[in-house]
Amino acid sequence: MIQNLKRKVKILHIADMHLRHQGRLFYSTGKKINNGFIKNDFNVVQISDRDFLQSNIFNYKKNIFLNYIESTISNFSPDVVLFGHVDSLNEKDLFLLKNNYKNIKFSQYFVDTLDKNFENFHHHQNRFFLKYQICDTNFITTDPHILEFTDKSKTFYIPNVCDASIDVLENYKYENLEYDIFFALSHGQHRGGLKRGYKDERVDFIKKINSDQISTNFFGIDRQPVWGSDFFNEISKSKMGLNYNRGEAIKYYSSDRICSLVANGLLTFLQKGYEYEDFFEDKIHAVYYTSHEELIDKIKFYSNNFKERSAIAEKGKKQYFDLFENTIVTKYMIDKILEHNVYNKLSWMN
Repeated sequence: MIQNLKRKVKILHIADMHLRHQGRLFYSTGKKINNGFIKNDFNVVQISDRDFLQSNIFNYKKNIFLNYIESTISNFSPDVVLFGHVDSLNEKDLFLLKNNYKNIKFSQYFVDTLDKNFENFHHHQNRFFLKYQICDTNFITTDPHILEFTDKSKTFYIPNVCDASIDVLENYKYENLEYDIFFALSHGQHRGGLKRGYKDERVDFIKKINSDQISTNFFGIDRQPVWGSDFFNEISKSKMGLNYNRGEAIKYYSSDRICSLVANGLLTFLQKGYEYEDFFEDKIHAVYYTSHEELIDKIKFYSNNFKERSAIAEKGKKQYFDLFENTIVTKYMIDKILEHNVYNKLSWMN
């Protein structure tokens, strides 16, 4: 007699897992989301698209990637196919998948900015729309209600997720750290280094923070970015962190920098205008700034006031995990994808 198998939600997660980078990006958003699914006891098979394509680069024209996905679907029979930033499938490929597997829910998450004033906006929008055409649900790190080009019934906000196995630092415990403030800038995770001759709009603002009274631990500005365990080692040396995004302020958007700072127990300075106050109260969970002068004054103050700095940083880390921990976010994603009721809604959930 064949026993009935206990049914778990089955997810085919297609996203860059950075295997070719040999652990340099072990804290990537895709990795944290995948961990969240596993911790929630979902049954997950992952395909690291860019690693697969790099290892099969000479056979790319044979369309083996699409065939590989279809074979995986046939063997695994997923309930959900979830795409990360998968740019290697074209419109024809995606519609073929959608039409061949009508009982599967297709979804995507997109964590780059969709600010229309950003210099690469149209490139980002096109990447988002490519999969948006066939996806039943979409998850973005910007509030969809302020965007004109999304269907709000199938597009939902998610934050930059934290992971208890990765975001392990507790800088708020230590008074005498080597540096006052940490900031890391890069021109692309995949590249690993700065572009020659490229001018990032943030550089001038960041350089103005240098002061005889402020010790800075900055990367990507006059020295190369830092990655892997070295990235966390450098964060661990700093009392505070700076979250500073490119472009115009757009509601709720941030790079994953915000997680690396707040969730690792640094007092974090957040830009006004992004409405992060909906999640983090000023001088309770984080500290807000609007100008270069205000930021410098606050860095100096909190550098010399351990009690206040530590209290804010500790509460900030706790708040980040209470709201944005990866099991919370991935459970919400699956509930929305499968049209389940979302119970115990948090402030960011639709």
